[in-house]
Amino acid sequence: MDQPGIPTPLMTKAGLKDWLQVSDFWVRDRLENDPEFVDRCVIDLAPAGSSRRTIRFNVRAVEDYLGISAASTPVPAAA
Repeated sequence: MDQPGIPTPLMTKAGLKDWLQVSDFWVRDRLENDPEFVDRCVIDLAPAGSSRRTIRFNVRAVEDYLGISAASTPVPAAA
């Protein structure tokens, strides 16, 4: 999934929920009410102008944002 300009590793919403053991509500709340989280951690892989979003989460940015140790980070499966 390495694309120019796209930081890796990336994780799907399902992967993020499993890793952090959080609910859909927690993720949705971050996406809707936490602009800093969105700016730092969320990448939309959808083509420019698309009405659909293809959201991935930058694992390293999530670690930094939430203060999680790199040693506890899972290796994301290919998305």
